[in-house]
Amino acid sequence: MKRATRVFGVIFGALLSSLALKLFVQKAQLVPSGITGVTTLFQKELSSVFGINISFGPLFLLLNVLIFLFVSKHIGKKFVTLSFIHVGFTSLFVSMIPSISLTDDVLLLTIFGGILNGLGISLALKMGGSSGGLDFISVYYATVKNRPMWHNVLIFNMFLLLYNGWRYDWTLSFYSIIYQFISTEILSNFHDRYKLSSLRIITIYPNEVSEAILKQVRHGITRFEGYGMFQKKKRYMLYMVVNSFEIKEVLNAIKETDSHAFIEVSTVNRIEGNFHQRPIE
Repeated sequence: MKRATRVFGVIFGALLSSLALKLFVQKAQLVPSGITGVTTLFQKELSSVFGINISFGPLFLLLNVLIFLFVSKHIGKKFVTLSFIHVGFTSLFVSMIPSISLTDDVLLLTIFGGILNGLGISLALKMGGSSGGLDFISVYYATVKNRPMWHNVLIFNMFLLLYNGWRYDWTLSFYSIIYQFISTEILSNFHDRYKLSSLRIITIYPNEVSEAILKQVRHGITRFEGYGMFQKKKRYMLYMVVNSFEIKEVLNAIKETDSHAFIEVSTVNRIEGNFHQRPIE
């Protein structure tokens, strides 16, 4: 994917997130979650308990930097750059978008705001970036454990919002939990980096097909010998597991090498053992 395409995609994702924040979250007075929510709660607690007022911007930036330092060895420069582009343009768009009243129904604002926010973050991740904050931690642990961590982040956000409800306002916290749940469901459905698929390839050119695949991805391939009962000829089956986002390039490599290959693609719920995860650039 070209760099310009990635940057444009991240910026468009930032626009969707900004629309969710400005037209839905702020209108419904929902409680932000993630690092934004942590920063907001820090502000509230410091003000109510100690009488100390700290600006949102510097504290928000400090928390993001601390998180980045914690995960910096496991995420690449491109990912960080694109993430900060998303964060920067989100802040810019929020200040530029006028306050428009679409509806006064808090539930509708919650639902559609959650959908827009989930799509915005999903697009940023698809382009190789993120929305910063807890996304850094989620991507870090997902890379280490090789499975999605978005629902773990949702649990953290729920506890954060329940604390806010206990301290300040239960009604808005409950609506905010619905907002976060919808965003997370959209995100987990559209973000396919940690979704796995198995491929079974029937071919008469096992070595050539395997070499073509390995030029695209770094996953093991197992070869089986078989016999085609229809044409009464010897066949070979290649079996492998890949990330779902790699399927297109693998299929193209197979078809270019053997246009008559038979390919079955299946969803994998879980794997045990060594599996190479493409590093985040």
